[in-house]
Amino acid sequence: MPRFPHLSEWAFSLRSFAAAMLALLIAFSLDLPRPYWAMGTVYIVSQTFSGAMRAKALWRLVGTVCGGAFAIVMLPALVDAPLLLSLVMSGWIGLCLAASLYDPTQRSYAFMLSGYTAAMIAFPIVDNPASVFDTAIYRMIEIGLGILCAYLMHGVLFPTHGTPRLLAGTRKWLADLAGYGADSLTAEHDPARFSADRRRIARDGAALAALFQQARYEARGRNAQLLWLPRLHEHARALPTLMTAIGERIRVLAELDPEAARALRPLIDDIAAWLSQTIDLPAGPGRALTAQRLETRLEEAARLPAPADAWAALVREGLLSRLGELVRDWRQTRLLTERLLNEQPQEAAPSEATRPPGHVDPLLVGLSGAAAALACLLGCLLWIGSGWAHGSSVPMMGAVALCIFAQLDDPAPALRKFILGSAVAVLFAGLYLFAILPAIDGFPLLVLALAPLYLVAGALIAQPAVMAQALAVAVTVPTVMGLQETYSADFANFVDGGLATVLGLMLALAITRLVRSFGVAWRVRRLVAADRRDLARMAEGRAPADLRLIMGVMLDRFEALAARLTAADAQTVRLTELAELRAGLNVLRLRERMAELPPEARAATESTLAALAAEARGRLPRESLLQQMDAALRACTAAGTRGARRAAVSLSGMRLALFPDAAPPGMAIPDSTPGSTAA
Repeated sequence: MPRFPHLSEWAFSLRSFAAAMLALLIAFSLDLPRPYWAMGTVYIVSQTFSGAMRAKALWRLVGTVCGGAFAIVMLPALVDAPLLLSLVMSGWIGLCLAASLYDPTQRSYAFMLSGYTAAMIAFPIVDNPASVFDTAIYRMIEIGLGILCAYLMHGVLFPTHGTPRLLAGTRKWLADLAGYGADSLTAEHDPARFSADRRRIARDGAALAALFQQARYEARGRNAQLLWLPRLHEHARALPTLMTAIGERIRVLAELDPEAARALRPLIDDIAAWLSQTIDLPAGPGRALTAQRLETRLEEAARLPAPADAWAALVREGLLSRLGELVRDWRQTRLLTERLLNEQPQEAAPSEATRPPGHVDPLLVGLSGAAAALACLLGCLLWIGSGWAHGSSVPMMGAVALCIFAQLDDPAPALRKFILGSAVAVLFAGLYLFAILPAIDGFPLLVLALAPLYLVAGALIAQPAVMAQALAVAVTVPTVMGLQETYSADFANFVDGGLATVLGLMLALAITRLVRSFGVAWRVRRLVAADRRDLARMAEGRAPADLRLIMGVMLDRFEALAARLTAADAQTVRLTELAELRAGLNVLRLRERMAELPPEARAATESTLAALAAEARGRLPRESLLQQMDAALRACTAAGTRGARRAAVSLSGMRLALFPDAAPPGMAIPDSTPGSTAA
């Protein structure tokens, strides 16, 4: 819900209004044909942080140039074939939108702008195609003017940097991560609370990654150091998976062999305390020495006699291995944090971010591009068939709206808000055009007349809850008015243009409900199904060999799930939350150890992987997979070799991930307990 703006939001609004009025004044002075484009651009590119504004301004300018170039090439060639021109423009918009959804960086904005900018330049001048070059050039000048004025106010005179917020957010995120790890090791098992904390940490990490993409456009003095953040985020966001596996093993071991669990409790408590203490502990040899001591204690614990129960022995062995991995990974996390926070300035920053590309849903991308193309095409058919003078606004606004909200699971609710804001904007435009502007003369009075509306709208733009409506008002009012240096008003044209604008948005809403309105629950099911497919490919040996790529994609999906569980049935995800990723990591380790297994154990393990792939694809009951997995566990345990023991530990990790509540498997007591393995 909207609230009364804070002082910082009023300051942001004042800067935006000053930039918009400066852009309008210069556009009037240069006698540009559409000065309202410069004014509207200011509000489109203005952001609360300077880095976000610079990124959006840069890529908007690039997108405008590319879209203008496409219009210059296509309009003269196809103006005599309106249906073909409509098809080409619609296809261009759909392809550009799809390309933008495949790009996770700020650069995606340029792809999206390239699409609908071509339509905004070409459609209004189809009756005069010879002017397309001049129109495109003027569009670039007006957009560039708005960008420069916004940059002057938000990036030069009154910059607001997001880097301090990014660094503070990173510290808090790491503290939350350490707290979650300590709770996983020491707190009473509470699945609901642990799941909620895990999802919150995932959401916060994803938000920091997005803020980094903006902050890297800020002051050059911090850019090199900030490049450590993607590496830190990539490394640290995988830790909840490890911590979850450790917590699961602690719980199972306490149920199977309370004495063995009590023997490890002092060591586990010390690791939990070390996780929490290292957040505030300064960099130095003391922190590294503590980690080395913990690793030594873990090695000593691994040499103690194993529990008599074979399953408990495997669980304990896997627990010690995972604890060692946690100590090593957390120490590496702290080293990366020191480099990010510049605690060790002698460390050279990486030349570029190294995070692999994340998850992209091809169906969602295709549907989004198809919806935008369909809205543009149907709008063109309506415009051509009716001969409507202002009908060009219908395909333009339909395509623009669907592009703007394409990243949402269900754009319909946001579109309804945008339509409401645009309808209000049309009413405000009529009030100004026919009641206020005729009574004033001169630019200073125009500024005073626009100030009440735009200062309020600008302050509301800074609030995410009402940003869509406020932005619609700020951009639509001058466009519908056709704001020029010399007053000119025609009621019939005004009503015609306003109706075309609203109709275009309503067309976008109708297309959305037809093609793209599947809701959050549908998106959740798609993410879960994608994880299952990846698990099946890993079990079949067809997944990429790069573990970082697999983890990056699956963790991206988990972050996407975490952001959606407030609007979907949490039970749908509870059964699969991180389970496929944990199982997949063990599958990869099994594949690596397959050559070390004796023939009987290898055959049983291969059968288990085949059963896992079949179950993940819905071709095998879960009970059959559990039976096959237990058979492989018995075969590997009975083999007695070091390689078979490592495979058994990996199989135990897979079983705990996929069947956490299953009864212990019937296994023979091992003749010996070889050294532990990272499983």
